[in-house]
Amino acid sequence: MPFVYDETQVEWFDDDDTEPPPPRPDQFVYIPPPQFGGAREPVRFSVAALAGAIQSNAPQQPRNSLEQIRRERERSHALSRQHLFAVVIPELRAIGARRANCRYDGGNDEGFCWLDSVEMEDGGRIPAAVLVERARDAQLLDKLYTAELMGRFDGMSDQRQLALFFHGYLCVAWASMLLGDGFGTGEYSMYGAFTVDLDTCTITDDPGADPIVQNIRIAK
Repeated sequence: MPFVYDETQVEWFDDDDTEPPPPRPDQFVYIPPPQFGGAREPVRFSVAALAGAIQSNAPQQPRNSLEQIRRERERSHALSRQHLFAVVIPELRAIGARRANCRYDGGNDEGFCWLDSVEMEDGGRIPAAVLVERARDAQLLDKLYTAELMGRFDGMSDQRQLALFFHGYLCVAWASMLLGDGFGTGEYSMYGAFTVDLDTCTITDDPGADPIVQNIRIAK
């Protein structure tokens, strides 16, 4: 999802613990997100502020089925993402960001996602590290603390905390909406990229993504 290498037919050499060679880029097959448990594109999200608290203070009622538990979990995740977008997207727009370009990879046990670059309102493109610096200068971290979107990490620089937020939280929220909450879990290796339009609030996968990875191996 969407460039996938099926590992179920890979031959492992049990006698000497030798791992098979990493797959070549041409061995990956593009699978559109809806065919791999994801959403139909473009995936849309809202930046409208939530009315009231995310978590209800009302007493919890007994849950009678796994389906009910699943629905409640999905609702909680949706509310958390809504709160995230309502706070962060206007701040990114205010510093001139218009489109975020993200990459992802993973397989077997986990999926990973990170911010690659950002297109600005003046038509230029900046790497993720520069966006982190501008977000730091705009006091975004204090706003994340106030909105309870992030806890304080003693001994960690503001820049490092913001980098972790963009890569490990915001991008993962977008990837989960596009690819499904369990993206990267299965007997396969995968990689890909997507673009988030911060004006139209849409997420679109890139069917021509280059094989740029951080957490899996691909033969050169």
